[in-house]
Amino acid sequence: MKNLPRSVSLALWLILLNAAFWFIYAVLVASGVAGVFPLENVVKWVMVGLALGCAVALISATFFLLRRSRLAFYAAVVLLALIAVLSVTDDFGLPDLVSLLLSLIPLGLLFKDRTWYLQPGAMLTK
Repeated sequence: MKNLPRSVSLALWLILLNAAFWFIYAVLVASGVAGVFPLENVVKWVMVGLALGCAVALISATFFLLRRSRLAFYAAVVLLALIAVLSVTDDFGLPDLVSLLLSLIPLGLLFKDRTWYLQPGAMLTK
């Protein structure tokens, strides 16, 4: 991620960190480590699938945001906002706080640098 504005680079790295968070969460749920109660087998694998889907979506969003895709910008905004909202809809703990911050910070940076993402011909300097 060379020659990018610093805040764009930071946003993309945070989105990748968010993807890593969801991948690790999926592994922990699959191994039975995550959760304070034993999960039924079907619920467990649905949670694993959703977490892996989230990780893949975030990695894909990063890839397409690097290419300054308009669709990727809007999809990333929706995805990060959805993750942030869902992070606070159940019992709130440390993993929820991490998820919330890893969603809100890059979301704010996406809005800050929306010109860079939405106008491929206009380069920001810094």
